[in-house]
Amino acid sequence: MASAQQPPIERTLQRQITPQRLAPYLAETGTLSGAIQLYRWNTELSGAVYEALHVFEVFLRNAIDEQLCRWNAIQPDPDQGRLHSPDWLLDPAVLLSRIAGRDIPEARRRASRSTSRRPHGHRDPRHEDILAAMPLGTWRFLLPGRSDAGKQRIWDEALHEAFPHLTRTPVQLERAVDGVYRLRNRVAHLEPVINSNVPAQLTNMRTVIGALDPRLLSWFSSTERISTTLRNRPTRPCPPTPG
Repeated sequence: MASAQQPPIERTLQRQITPQRLAPYLAETGTLSGAIQLYRWNTELSGAVYEALHVFEVFLRNAIDEQLCRWNAIQPDPDQGRLHSPDWLLDPAVLLSRIAGRDIPEARRRASRSTSRRPHGHRDPRHEDILAAMPLGTWRFLLPGRSDAGKQRIWDEALHEAFPHLTRTPVQLERAVDGVYRLRNRVAHLEPVINSNVPAQLTNMRTVIGALDPRLLSWFSSTERISTTLRNRPTRPCPPTPG
């Protein structure tokens, strides 16, 4: 017979979620019912974060892509005796090929698999297909936060134009993107975000988007659900007062 303190659904959830996965929530709340409530809230917060990440990444990648297309089109191709095309994903300059590493060819492969499954038959992936398949880590890695003369050159010649309202240093910008990237990895792997300093990463998202365009920041701030969800975090019940 189930006890009144631990209804059957809570024991079932504990078993299905696993005690190990519930452990961080139990440590925060001290009770199984509180842990399950906090677990549920964590999924809501993760969903709100993922929505915001969707907007953040689209804004960031499109701003960077625009500048890289312009930059790539004026880079000489010594092997062909010509200038590269604006399509830096299909015809990248040597420096971009070095910095992007395996990301570009891997994105091409993912885009090719995606286009081959379309109902009207296979076609070669286009720039927009490959761009959509590029990971968030690429945009972080292109920024000059680490000692790399090539990254600094691309920043000086192109990428600084993507952030006309930047009020911080490029290193601080890269760190902001890196913080969001690390939160994105936790959410993508269904890890708890209850102690991931989500407010700081929301600030980083706002910093980066605001550096792109304050109007985009205004729209983002009016649509993101992270702030509301954070305010609705379950409170830990107070221990009973001794009689």
